[in-house]
Amino acid sequence: MEGVFSWLNQSLLPAGSIRVWMVIMAGAGLVLAIWFMFVLTGRRKRKKEEADEGTSLTEKPAPLPVLELANLQGLGNREEQQDAFGISRMECFEEDGLLTVLCDGMGGMAEGGMIAAETAAEMIGMFPWKEDSDVPEWVRQRSSRVYQQFRGHGGTMLVAALLRGKMLSFWSVGDSDLFLAREGKVYALNIRQEFKNDLILRALEGTFRVEEAFTDPQAGALSEYIGKEDVKCDYTYMPLSLQPEDVLLLCSDGVSDTLTLKQIREATALSPQACCDKLEEDILAAGKPNQDNYTAIVLKYHGKGEEK
Repeated sequence: MEGVFSWLNQSLLPAGSIRVWMVIMAGAGLVLAIWFMFVLTGRRKRKKEEADEGTSLTEKPAPLPVLELANLQGLGNREEQQDAFGISRMECFEEDGLLTVLCDGMGGMAEGGMIAAETAAEMIGMFPWKEDSDVPEWVRQRSSRVYQQFRGHGGTMLVAALLRGKMLSFWSVGDSDLFLAREGKVYALNIRQEFKNDLILRALEGTFRVEEAFTDPQAGALSEYIGKEDVKCDYTYMPLSLQPEDVLLLCSDGVSDTLTLKQIREATALSPQACCDKLEEDILAAGKPNQDNYTAIVLKYHGKGEEK
């Protein structure tokens, strides 16, 4: 060991003050510094690569689902909820399609909420059916059964929409609404079955002035509802083709009679859940003292296989 120490302590140059151990220590320090720089540079490079992967402009986003759904229901200023709704199983959409049903039990009549709930449940329960053309007959039979039980003193409205692929079929009885929002515009797909429409047809025949059809005290009365002895169902004779980003809104009149079309258009421009939130916010803000029960189903069709 003394020989090693003696060698380390010897002068590197004749009559110089630089010792061998100094050179060795300096070299070791230089190697350590170079190694540390390599490690630090490697870490920075890995972090940059990870960041680039997280924000890559060429990375494909996850595809949107074919459909998005949300629903809304509120009591309003009524003592009980007489609206009911049902939605078929989403996981069966590819095979069977998706059925949405909304029923608005008739207020002031016997067991409106019960009739609405039973009607919605029965329609969902019979789906999938073989032929869409069988549905109007089921509506007539259902109405007849309700009539036999309540003799016209109990009933419900109904609006139902069935989406198979991109093809839409619907059925409606009464004054609940089905709206289509497309490219910033809102369209009513079904016709409200109110006495006003019958009055307008009679006015066009020259019986009285058209203006009187809108001011008649019975203009808003229902001309059709499930619970009549014989009912007429409004429905699509041929399915309608939806376009990507179309929005369907099924709603009771507690929504559509409270809000303006402008408010409905603005709400349907949002995502389905945000749409429901906006509809309820606007309904509550309206503050109608006699606010009816309100129910809505919002469906947004993105298109099969579409990516954004």
